[in-house]
Amino acid sequence: MPRSARMTKAVRPYLGGQVRRTVLPSGLRVVTERMPHSRTFSVGFFVDVGSVRESPNLNGASHFLEHVLFKGTRRRRPEEISAAIESVGGDINAYTTKEHTCFYARVLGDDADLAVDVLSDMITSSQILSREVQAERTVILDEIAMHADDPVEAVQELVTSALLPQPGLGSPVIGTEQSIAALSRAQIVRHWQRNYHPGSIVVAAAGQVDHDHLVDLLDRLGDFGRPARRPHVPLVSSGPGLDRLPLLSDRRPFEQATVSLAFPGPKLFDQERFPIGLLSVIIGGGMSSRLFVEVRERRGLAYGIEAGETSYSTGGLWSVDWQSSPDKVEEILILVRAELERVAEHGVTEQELERAKGQLRGQTVLSYEGPQSRMARLGTAELTGDNRTVSQILDTYDHVDTAEIGRIAATLLTRPAVLGLVGPKRPTKRLEKLIN
Repeated sequence: MPRSARMTKAVRPYLGGQVRRTVLPSGLRVVTERMPHSRTFSVGFFVDVGSVRESPNLNGASHFLEHVLFKGTRRRRPEEISAAIESVGGDINAYTTKEHTCFYARVLGDDADLAVDVLSDMITSSQILSREVQAERTVILDEIAMHADDPVEAVQELVTSALLPQPGLGSPVIGTEQSIAALSRAQIVRHWQRNYHPGSIVVAAAGQVDHDHLVDLLDRLGDFGRPARRPHVPLVSSGPGLDRLPLLSDRRPFEQATVSLAFPGPKLFDQERFPIGLLSVIIGGGMSSRLFVEVRERRGLAYGIEAGETSYSTGGLWSVDWQSSPDKVEEILILVRAELERVAEHGVTEQELERAKGQLRGQTVLSYEGPQSRMARLGTAELTGDNRTVSQILDTYDHVDTAEIGRIAATLLTRPAVLGLVGPKRPTKRLEKLIN
C-alpha cells in the first residue's frame, strides 16, 4: 500500500503556544512558551551537569549539590525557601539525572517573580555550610539504601552499567555509599563553582509568562549578569561496550524476580529513535501490545510487561522489562525471545503501525497539556540543542513505514543482549543459553 493511501486520515496538528528564546550577554539562555489560557507559571533552572560529568571520586556530587542548595542562602534560612513558595500555594522541588540537574517551581501567574527570585537565590547564593553537608550526607545514604530496596532500579543499574560504560553514564546518579561518604564540603563547593555558571544554565518557563519581563528580571538577579568563570567542557561520545557477562544477576531476598532484557539502543539524536519508538509501542507499549497480550492476557505469567528505550546524548539502550514469579522467568524469556525473533524476521503489519502512531501521538499531546510539562521539555531541549518542535517530531513519526520498522527491528533485535535479573537465585547456565 503506498504511503499516501495510509496517511489519508486527517491528523489534528499539535497546537503550541508562542515560544521565545533570548541569550543574555552572560550566556544564560531563557526560553519561554506563553499559554494564554493558563493561570499558572512554571519555571525551571536547568543546569548542564549530572553524573556524566563526574569522575569516579565525585560520583553523586551533582545529586548531593541538588540537596544542599535547598539548605539556606545569605537571604533565606532553609525553611524559608520552601515557605516562600508554599505560602502562595505553590510547589518547589528539584531532580538530578545523568545529564542535567533541574530546580523548578509552579505558582500562580501573579507570583512568578517570587518563584524566579527564590530559585535564582538558591543557585547563586547558597551558603553550603558544613553542618548542612553532614546532615544531607545522612539523608542521601538513607536514600541510597531505599533505592537498593527497589528491584526495578537495581536491575536498571545492572543493564545500564553493562551497556553504557562511558564515564558517568553507567554510574548511579545518586552515587554509592563509598563515594557519598568520602565527598567533602570542599569538593561539593568546587563542583558548584565549576558547573553552575550562566553559560551552563537554561531558564525555561511556561504558562502565564511575560518573556521580556522574565529576561529583565534575570539580568538583574544574582550572578546571571556575569559571564562564565570557566569554559564549559562538552560531552564526548563513545560507543557501547559489552565486556561483561551477558547475564547480570543480583541475588536479593525478594518474592518476585525483576528482569530486563536489554540491547544497545540509539542515542538521543539518532534517526532510528523514531521507528524504534513505534516498535516499542507495538511490542510492549500498552495492554494491546504483542507481549502484554501473549504474556499477561493469554498465559497469565506476569502482571505486566513493557518495552521501551532509554536514550542519552552519548548512548542508549532498548529493553523489555517485567516482574514475575521466579519459576516463570525462563518461560517468559522464551516467549519474549520468540516474539523478538518473529518481529526481526517478519516485521510488523500496517494495522499495528497505524495503531502505534495513533497511540504515540495521543500520549505525546496529552503529556504536554500542562505548563509544567511544557516547561520541562523547553529546558531539556535547549540544553541538548534540540530545536525540533513537537509537531515536527510527530510528523517524523507519521512518515515511518513498515519497511523502515522491519529494517530497524532486524538490526536492533539481533544485537548482543544483556539480561539483568534481580531476585531469588535462578539457574544461570540455562538463562544464558536463552539470551544467545
